[in-house]
Amino acid sequence: MARNSVPTEALDIPAREELVDSLTLHTCLRNCTGKSGAAAGCCTLGTRAYIIGPIPDTAELLARLSERLERDVPYDEVFVDYAEGSKAFPDNPEWQREVCYPALRVRMDDPSFPCRFLADDNLCSIHDIRSVTCSRYSCDHLTTLIAGI
Repeated sequence: MARNSVPTEALDIPAREELVDSLTLHTCLRNCTGKSGAAAGCCTLGTRAYIIGPIPDTAELLARLSERLERDVPYDEVFVDYAEGSKAFPDNPEWQREVCYPALRVRMDDPSFPCRFLADDNLCSIHDIRSVTCSRYSCDHLTTLIAGI
């Protein structure tokens, strides 16, 4: 039996970049690190030895945030330096390493210690202007999935 063929022009095939974006969103919100139902692992600390840093583009991120919010956003509202972070998480080895700073500030009132920009729907509230550290990050699970596209 011959397979019906459809002219390639008639197909709406997404570009690789669109596929990667969709796969990333799905994975990060529903299958984070390959765990069904898990979400936004890279944006929360929980009990892991993890830090969201270092952030090399602090000045640029502050400028983008200030423009977005139409006010001057102070450094301490967004970032944590070694002196503060190492005291806040004395038992977390990553927070004891100066090379991991500056880090993005986390919400201390939540036991999962989410990034201050992680919204309740587990989406980044500043995704389009996020730091280079965040935009370049891909966990091992996601990296493997993307390589298969």
